[in-house]
Amino acid sequence: LDAAMGRVLDGAQFILGEEVALLERELAAFVRAPHCVAVANGTDALELALEALGVGAGDEVITTPFSWISSAEAIARVGATPVFVDLDPRDDEFFLLDVRAVQRAFSPRTRAVLAVSLFGRMPDLAALQRAIE
Repeated sequence: LDAAMGRVLDGAQFILGEEVALLERELAAFVRAPHCVAVANGTDALELALEALGVGAGDEVITTPFSWISSAEAIARVGATPVFVDLDPRDDEFFLLDVRAVQRAFSPRTRAVLAVSLFGRMPDLAALQRAIE
């Protein structure tokens, strides 16, 4: 790892370049995916994911207001509207999305739900999936 970091720093090629291409290939192999795209930060990752899903102008994306600004920013940057829902009132420790509130907020314009993990805790994605099907 130190040698790879040294090569990147010595070459000062932090975007694209052979070291980044190698990282993308190795990450793709590690997660058994056909491709991997390295990005600069989580905001870029969220924006690219929304674009890959075809989310854009006129669409709504349900998310939590209890998050870093990047969640809403990525939604707005693709032209969609963030729809904030309440946190689960039964969860006074981790402050995750209320699945029932997501169901109530769902509309014909909803194209995605951006669930946020906080404090090392994941929302119940299986329950969320069942709620929106």
